[in-house]
Amino acid sequence: MNSSHDKTIIATTTAKLGKIVKIKLAYKQESQLIHSIRITGDFFVHPEEVMEQLEQGLCGAKLEKEELKNKIQMTLKNSEFFGFEIDSLVDVILSTKGEKNQI
Repeated sequence: MNSSHDKTIIATTTAKLGKIVKIKLAYKQESQLIHSIRITGDFFVHPEEVMEQLEQGLCGAKLEKEELKNKIQMTLKNSEFFGFEIDSLVDVILSTKGEKNQI
């Protein structure tokens, strides 16, 4: 695989998962690896810094259901969160790929 042909895709979506969750996702088109991700909304996570840890931990992950689910579960295991379920968050991240803006 020639990484010079692996275009970065930027996509954004908003979903209602109990609360509103907004995903801004940049990923490599061919490899399906997350370059960057931003998860915001009106949900709650305690401690708050866990969300930043989650976003950093998802960078480099493949856009694949089980890999994302495992990484999210590992990061959130010692925190409290309200407004989304892990499976729903994974589904929204994966569905964000449908909103493509190529750079």
